[in-house]
Amino acid sequence: MSFSTVLIISLAAGVILIIGGGLMMYMANLVKSAYEIKVQINSEVEDRLTKMGDELDKKSKWIKRDLLEEIEKIKSNMHIEAQTKVGELTQPFTARLDALEAALKVERAEWVKAVDSDRAAITNIDNRLKALGKSGKKAEDKEAAAPVPAPAGEPLLAADGSPAPPAPPKPPPPTAAQVAQAQARAGMPPQGSGTATWLPELGNGNNGR
Repeated sequence: MSFSTVLIISLAAGVILIIGGGLMMYMANLVKSAYEIKVQINSEVEDRLTKMGDELDKKSKWIKRDLLEEIEKIKSNMHIEAQTKVGELTQPFTARLDALEAALKVERAEWVKAVDSDRAAITNIDNRLKALGKSGKKAEDKEAAAPVPAPAGEPLLAADGSPAPPAPPKPPPPTAAQVAQAQARAGMPPQGSGTATWLPELGNGNNGR
């Protein structure tokens, strides 16, 4: 083998080694740059993600605040509407209750008047009964003090056996006008009405109660 052939082969091997070394260095630079690009991309992605998270947090806080404000407004509006509706619904009931209270007061006043009139009627009846009892006792006393009737032809004798004086003539019975005047002066109900007129009043008073 000649020297020229060896030289050519050595030159070719050197060129191949140089090209291979260059390619290896180039590939290493590519790998290194790719790794750096990857790290940079990751850092940028993380930064952007953190920024997006912060923005989302801020936006979520704003949205929550707006929602809370809207909910409070809706609650206040609903409360006002409920109060107005309740007032509209209860207004006729309150009016009816006021009318019933007024009617009860009037009816109570009427009951009081009826009770007072019944008491007055009862007192009048008691006074009349007492007066009748007194007049009955007086009549009984007069009858007891009257002379004993004697047989025909003999004079009347008193209770002690002495002759009794002649009996005075009986007064005429009072007329209806005189009886009405006397009862009007005494403040009593007219004769003939008696308990018959006062009993319906008592019944009305009891029914009113």
